[in-house]
This record gives sequence, structure tokens and C-alpha cells, in this order.
Amino acid sequence: MMNNKFIKSTLISLLLSLTCFYNIHASEDRIIAVVNDEVITASEMETSGTKVFPSKSLSFLIEKKLQLQVAKKKGISVYNEEIEETLNDIKKMNGFKSDTEMEEALLKEDASLQDYKREIKEQLIILKLINREIKSKISASDKEVEEYYQLHKGSYILPESIRIGYVNITVKSSDSEDDAAKTSGKINSILADLNNNISLSELKRRYSDSREINVVNDLGFIKKGNLLPELESVAFSLNEGELSNVIKTSSGFYIIKMIERKKIEYKPIEDIRENIRDIVLQEKSERIYKDWLYDLKSSSYINIFI
Repeated sequence: MMNNKFIKSTLISLLLSLTCFYNIHASEDRIIAVVNDEVITASEMETSGTKVFPSKSLSFLIEKKLQLQVAKKKGISVYNEEIEETLNDIKKMNGFKSDTEMEEALLKEDASLQDYKREIKEQLIILKLINREIKSKISASDKEVEEYYQLHKGSYILPESIRIGYVNITVKSSDSEDDAAKTSGKINSILADLNNNISLSELKRRYSDSREINVVNDLGFIKKGNLLPELESVAFSLNEGELSNVIKTSSGFYIIKMIERKKIEYKPIEDIRENIRDIVLQEKSERIYKDWLYDLKSSSYINIFI
């Protein structure tokens, strides 16, 4: 069954990456290649790629011509609605608010909206052909998925994370030395309470009305990069159940309690099995497509005049 979402995303990527159009009247419209019973002209080459790499442009045109010929024999076509839908997606991605804006952009490339729609139509047909000839005929077994997972396990690492609670007393830059001393005394008193087995939950209730003392009994799991550097280095060095000493930062004083640590581990294959299956299918289809295209070119009449 055709994967329309894949076809649309692939087509849009292709169209956005193509160097689209050049002035078709720039040179004599001579025949530069024959592909089976069709010709490729100089103007076609100019409208399909860059003048910097003409051989690549011609190779692209030959491959496109061959695939369109096969699609025609197999009766593959597209509806106008599909073309318009793809065009609208491209307009949105480029920030064009109207057809007029897009036409103006195309005119700067010596192209018309009609030219662009024709290119969309041809690429849609080719992608449907590829889906029918290749993608619909391949599969990825559980064994292949598991082999890929083992080979690329390093890509599926869950970084170390820790679950912490903390107490914080904010210090203002305008605080006097006496105020700072009082704050230091408060945080050290709280540390003493914690060392005497007063829980963070109890402290949270005790200081629930305080504007300066903030108690978080369970922040949940966090990864590196989510805390202030001076807090992170201490937090990740603690053992489960361990309290830090008072940590002074530019914004105030902190005490951290380590609740739980999750060591570095690998994502379970069951959580990513279908994502890996998609990757395996994509890699398979790309390999088979290259072989299929090579065979198609080998079995076709191609005569190049440049």
C-alpha cells in the first residue's frame, strides 16, 4: 500500500533541494541526448540543473526520463489535487502567503508556476513508481531489526539521570552583610535538620509560607545540562540518599538531596522497534533502487551527444 506521507515528504525535500530553473531561451535548443524513443534538449538541461555540473544535470535528466517512460507503460498517473496539495505544502514551508508571492519568486529563477507544477507532477509520478516497484515489495524482519539495533546500539543510549530534591534560599545583591550572615545561618540550620532525619516533605510544610525559603521535595529525574553548573557537578557526584553540603551560588544557597540515580543504559528495543524498522526499510529501498535504476539504464538505449 502506498505511503502517501513518505511520498509527500520525499517529494518536497527533492523539489526544495533542486536548482530549479534557468532561462530556456538562453541557448540554441539542440538535441543533447536520446533516451530510447525520446530526446533531451539543451533547454531541458538548462531548466533541470546547474550549469556548474552539466554532466550531473544530464544524468539526472536521463534517469528521470527513463523512470517516466516506465511509469507511463505501467499507467501510473497523479491527480491535480495531489499536485495542488504538494504545492501548498511547499508554499507553507517557504512562507509564501499566496500564489502571487510564489510566482514572483519563480520568476526570479526565470520559471513559471506552470513549469513548477509540471516538475511536481513528474516527481510525484516517479515516487509512485518507486513505491510500486520497490517499497511495496520489501520488508524488514524482526531479526533484521534486532541486528541493526545491535550494530548501532551506541546510537540508542539513555544518558545518566538523577532524581533530586533541594532547599534554596535566595540571596539578593542588595542584602547587607548582616542579612547575608542570617541567611547563611538559616541554610546551615536547615542542613542540620536534614542531617537529623527531618524530611524534605516536613521542611516543605514548615516553610510553606516563607517567601525566601523554597523547598522542593522531589524535582523528578533530570539529565546533565538542566542545572546550574555549580549545582550539577555536586548533584551528580552524590550517592543515593546522600545530602550535599551548603552550596553557595550567585543567586543564593542550596542543599541537594540525591533520591535516585539511573545509570547510563540503552533504550529498550521494544520502544524503538518500529523506528528501526523504518530505517532498515529505507536503507533497503535505497540499495534496491540503485540496482533497479542501474539495470534500467543498462537495458535502455541512451545516446549522448555532448
